[in-house]
Amino acid sequence: MKNRQGFSLAELMLATVIFAFIAASLATISSTTSHHMFQNYRHNVLKTNVLVSMRSIQHNISVATRIDSPALGASGNQLLFAVNVDQNSGCYPIAPAPAPRPAWHFYCLANDPVDPAIRNLYHHTGTLPVGTPCGSAAPSIWGGPAVLNCGNSGGTITLLMQFADTTNPFFTRSGVSDDAVRVRLHSKWDAALRGFSRNQRDVDFSLDTVFKVNRAR
Repeated sequence: MKNRQGFSLAELMLATVIFAFIAASLATISSTTSHHMFQNYRHNVLKTNVLVSMRSIQHNISVATRIDSPALGASGNQLLFAVNVDQNSGCYPIAPAPAPRPAWHFYCLANDPVDPAIRNLYHHTGTLPVGTPCGSAAPSIWGGPAVLNCGNSGGTITLLMQFADTTNPFFTRSGVSDDAVRVRLHSKWDAALRGFSRNQRDVDFSLDTVFKVNRAR
């Protein structure tokens, strides 16, 4: 028989300690990487949703001719405006084709249907029936959408943004001209409220812009 040299107990213990140290280091690196990855993912999602929501409002209000809500000098979490509808009388259309077809847009906040602790921003929209133009003997009059249940019924509905923070009203016509509205969109993901450990940071993103509707004073 040949004698074969093996490992001593001290060498085995040293190898075990080194392996355990390397495994712990890899686990820590993996955990840290995952935390940063999910943190960046949440930030990007919230930022994108706020940007898309603001662009939606900007695109639609740029051709609006009438603001119904909030009232002049007031603030709230509902924004209702119309396109090619007169601000004072409600008659429509103000201008014939090829002007934009008379339509309405409604932005509002409501609880998430799955998690009521989350507030969502929804966009409702619809077109108006063919009407008798303003200036006619009996013009068509728009009195607002018939039925609106934020996030549930009324026109075509789009979910724009989750985790809406309503510390300040989203829409205000206080401190701006009578043909303008200030839009303050704020989204916040709170780590503690969502049940995550404190090594996850809150994600907070907001935009603040003033838009004017397309009508003469």
